[in-house]
Amino acid sequence: MHRCFVSPETWDVSDLRPAPDENHHLLRVLRLGDGDRVGVFDGCGREAVAEIAVQSGSEVVLKVVSEVSTAPAEARIVLVQAVPKGRRMDLVIEKATELGVSSVWPIVTERVVVRLDESKRRDRVERWRRIARNAARQCGLARIPDVLPVSGYGDAVTRCSSFDVVLLGSLSPDASPIRSVIEKAKTRISDEGRVALLIGPEGDLTSDEIRLAEERGAVQVNLGTRVLRTETAALYGLSVLAYEFL
Repeated sequence: MHRCFVSPETWDVSDLRPAPDENHHLLRVLRLGDGDRVGVFDGCGREAVAEIAVQSGSEVVLKVVSEVSTAPAEARIVLVQAVPKGRRMDLVIEKATELGVSSVWPIVTERVVVRLDESKRRDRVERWRRIARNAARQCGLARIPDVLPVSGYGDAVTRCSSFDVVLLGSLSPDASPIRSVIEKAKTRISDEGRVALLIGPEGDLTSDEIRLAEERGAVQVNLGTRVLRTETAALYGLSVLAYEFL
């Protein structure tokens, strides 16, 4: 069944009205019409089966047939990702959504090549949020991850200090295997606890940045013997966490 997104702020079971881009997708791309049924989700765990009613030839109104609510995952996985150059962050957002993360925090570290002014940061975040929404729609998720505004490294690390577990992807020979760290950490995960995976840029984090993360409770983990690109490291680590906690 085709799915479409309706903002939680406008969710009304008697009169669901998708955004204009969703209307276009339903009517012009999928070529659905009166009486056809679609899946609807609000990105916050609420889903429904609804019937299409077309008004004025181009506006869709959805009448809810049945409604369900999806419980949150036992653990909330947060990806703290240094912004890579080019469009690689688009890939990270899309695949992180498919893997079930609860939120993505784009960060700028000392060795991040991309430098964005405030206008470009807002534009990028809006695009990443659309990518997350479309990925959730495509893969059947009821919850869309939060994509936070681009922030500085120090701010993000400080916010992570209250998490149950913070894993820092590392190239250091002293880093522990991610599997062994997760095994030890499982007993510390509370109900709906939060687990963060922090991935640095292509040139890795500086020694000062690593020290700051460790002071805030992060544990350095290695992701195998290969040197991975930053986007590959993120998806590898998230796959491990999804297997263990979701």
